[in-house]
Amino acid sequence: MKYRDIIGFSNKKQKFVKKTEKKVAPKPTVPPVTELLKKEFGSLNEWTSKPPTEKRWSGAFTAKDGLTEFERKGGKDNVNEGPAYEYAANLKAIEKSYKTFKTEVFKFANLLEKKGLKKEAGIFEKSFSKKAGDWYRFFERQVRKLM
Repeated sequence: MKYRDIIGFSNKKQKFVKKTEKKVAPKPTVPPVTELLKKEFGSLNEWTSKPPTEKRWSGAFTAKDGLTEFERKGGKDNVNEGPAYEYAANLKAIEKSYKTFKTEVFKFANLLEKKGLKKEAGIFEKSFSKKAGDWYRFFERQVRKLM
């Protein structure tokens, strides 16, 4: 005897589910984006438009020097990354020094407030935010134009 029968619960009745036909989704009236791109640019595979002229990954085992054809020619992709890569170290240093300068000015303003010089602390904070902040925003805009 099952516990369920002792308590007095009735047996579960089977539920019958009607089988319905699967609905087929209508075809979209607008072609997918990939189809539009294929029409405009041709095949989306990067190797179909211009196959590689040199073997990049094979030939190292059969060659006497153990290098592929690509490695013998220098082995570097000629990727022009623009000036951003060259300027990165200098830009990071300027950003870091600006943040340090800002932190120290606000620390000094807090010290003045603790000493009771609220007016002077406000002058330091406002003048820094106005002048140095404006200069830094100008600097960021000019850098974006360069890149």
